[in-house]
Amino acid sequence: MRLAILPALLVAVSACETLPTAPATDGDIRYVTNGATGFPFSPAVEADGWVFLSGALGITPEGQLIDGGIEAETRQTMDNIQATLDGEGLGWDRVVKCSVFLADISEWPAFNAVYKTYFDGNFPARSALGASGLALGARVEIECIARR
Repeated sequence: MRLAILPALLVAVSACETLPTAPATDGDIRYVTNGATGFPFSPAVEADGWVFLSGALGITPEGQLIDGGIEAETRQTMDNIQATLDGEGLGWDRVVKCSVFLADISEWPAFNAVYKTYFDGNFPARSALGASGLALGARVEIECIARR
């Protein structure tokens, strides 16, 4: 159970501050870290120009799951991803793949209505699936891959 909340907490921290970047360990891999959290993963890792973002939830900067249903949660999740992208000097136009996890797949149309507003019409490849449970009781989790 404890491990299930770690991605949500790290997203909350990354949404409210610019994350320091750790030096590459072998010349072509760079870890975006926040040493204060102590969690065993990074919000993003860059390898050979590919930036892999960990799953993001609709967590406010205070670390709480946002109220308001799937639309509000999707918007906050996308804003949290945007904060990580911004910290890496990237935009949505550099995102090439997203994986979407929905607690209730019937909310897919409402999710899509918000999701598509973050792109200029060129959408990344995407997978979407229903999940039996997400951290903190979230309705949506999204992970992305971007190219520098």
